[in-house]
Amino acid sequence: MERDELLRRIRELQDEAARAASRVPPALSGDAALSASNLLAYRALRTRDIAAVQVALADIGLSSLGRLEPNVLDSLEHVRAWLSGTEPRCVAPSREQALRLQEQRAARLFGRPRPGRATRIMVTLDHTVADPVLEAMHLLRAGMDVARINAAHGRAADWHALAESVRHAELELERQGTPPPRRCHILFDLSGPRLRIAPFEGELRLGAGDRLRLLRSETPAPGGFAAGVPAVPCSHPAALEAVAPGQPVAIDDGKFAGRVVAVGSDAVEILLEAPAGRPRRLRPEKGLNFPGLALPLPALTPADVASLDVAAPFADMFGLSFVHGPADVARLAAELDARGLHGRGIVAKIETRAAAHRLTPILLEGLRHPAFGVMIARGDLAIEVGWDDLALYQDAILCLAEAAHLPVIWATQVLETLARHGMPARPEITDAAAATRADCVMLNKGPHVAAAVSFLDRLLTAEHRNREKKRELFRDFIALEDDGAAEPAPPPVFHGC
Repeated sequence: MERDELLRRIRELQDEAARAASRVPPALSGDAALSASNLLAYRALRTRDIAAVQVALADIGLSSLGRLEPNVLDSLEHVRAWLSGTEPRCVAPSREQALRLQEQRAARLFGRPRPGRATRIMVTLDHTVADPVLEAMHLLRAGMDVARINAAHGRAADWHALAESVRHAELELERQGTPPPRRCHILFDLSGPRLRIAPFEGELRLGAGDRLRLLRSETPAPGGFAAGVPAVPCSHPAALEAVAPGQPVAIDDGKFAGRVVAVGSDAVEILLEAPAGRPRRLRPEKGLNFPGLALPLPALTPADVASLDVAAPFADMFGLSFVHGPADVARLAAELDARGLHGRGIVAKIETRAAAHRLTPILLEGLRHPAFGVMIARGDLAIEVGWDDLALYQDAILCLAEAAHLPVIWATQVLETLARHGMPARPEITDAAAATRADCVMLNKGPHVAAAVSFLDRLLTAEHRNREKKRELFRDFIALEDDGAAEPAPPPVFHGC
């Protein structure tokens, strides 16, 4: 590509990104508006295939624009200036401004990072352990920065006990002369409208070719059968109103999978396609997913609203499960404001295709609030978008959040084998090392979770020097945006970020 043509293309990209950056919602001002303009500029740029421009820039020794998420217009301006032989104009945000905003917002949500690593470690606490204070001491010593209390498990008394165990552990470590370097923040993760197989009696073993009926009821059928087919109740029967024949279904993180073959007044019937081979046992309380289907369930349930009052004394931030769009974030913020909790953090969990395709408006809404971040909830997200596209969605979420200068939590099954069995699986190591791209990494509970925290602490500290992100070429990208359609758009295709 000739130099003059390359300069023309860069100016064209600048104009397009600048037009998008000017469309900041009027509700945003100051630093929030600055971040919003950068996010909108980035989204506009990523709707274009600019791979040829990137290669041409690299060929003459200039920036290939592969790391411009934090400062889009500034990066384009510096490239234009080099090509034209002029001085670059000052365009905000600069890279330094962007990194400062990112660090400030991460610190506001999670607290300041430990010396030697920028990525925090979050751990899900287990209310069934024999000595929660001793367990919290082990976790704090190992490197835990944020404690997660999952409202989907236990009761109000259990949640309070877990929060108190963290504070007692901090005091005991201080008394022993080895206090953690920072106060441990607490995330209270609201359970949301988690669709599950409701409790039932007896035992069901099912495999490919078997049929299963999901009852429009929270109570099981007598004898565990309905119309001669094994039947199980549904935790949220209203969700079945949106189901139609042909709809894919996944149960227990995809261990059971099939399609809806009949919809009746009392049940929805599924023909299972997995597991193949030996039948597996279907247990109560396992997750139920209808991939790609927008379920008629609010992200913030009445039970969630009630639990806000329970968690108010100890929670530094609240996790909002099964977010559909920006209105869900706004509603949680309003509930917090009504309780005098305006400064508490909000974490939007991105675990559905609808949320991923509405991520830009969710991030813009998040910028209106004092402490906000997103969690890549890879468990349900993988079921929703398909295993083939999970990594692509994960990269897109990281990039868009970085463009908005908002923190990200990398979650689900990080070092799970180590936490459960005491020895990591090899692929887990590279997954955990890649998590330095996020501001926080979440570990789930397990008998060896303290060892997993210690290992992750060492890994993140060693990888800290490599935190600078490397991107591939920008091509074939479909922006994650809400186009107003009733149904989410088809999955985007990403190549790098």
